[in-house]
Amino acid sequence: MMMRTIVVGLLLVCMLPMLGCSPIENQARDTAAALSGAIVAAQTQYQATCVANPNEQVCQLINKGVAGENALITAVETYCGWTASIVPPDPTATCVPVKSAQAALEVAITNASTLTLEIKGAI
Repeated sequence: MMMRTIVVGLLLVCMLPMLGCSPIENQARDTAAALSGAIVAAQTQYQATCVANPNEQVCQLINKGVAGENALITAVETYCGWTASIVPPDPTATCVPVKSAQAALEVAITNASTLTLEIKGAI
């Protein structure tokens, strides 16, 4: 499992220059998709364990992943100038960057990437 985490980490580091070329909202979308996939896989694998003992470390990690994904979504909505609501934004809505929210979005992307690696390391 440790070797797998190292390999994934190296791949991520190698891909960082390519990520820098795309708009930050695309990085956020891709990061959210990766984190969502890791969360679903972990929830599937550990469902019985987490129902029986929600205080297990992996269960807490899954919960942190969900919180990180929610924070990333909120950061994207804020950065793009979309209203945070229960109803998802129009899929054709254009992102109008709010530069003052960029730093928070960058932090949310970094945190979500870290959580993705941690969750993948547990599955």
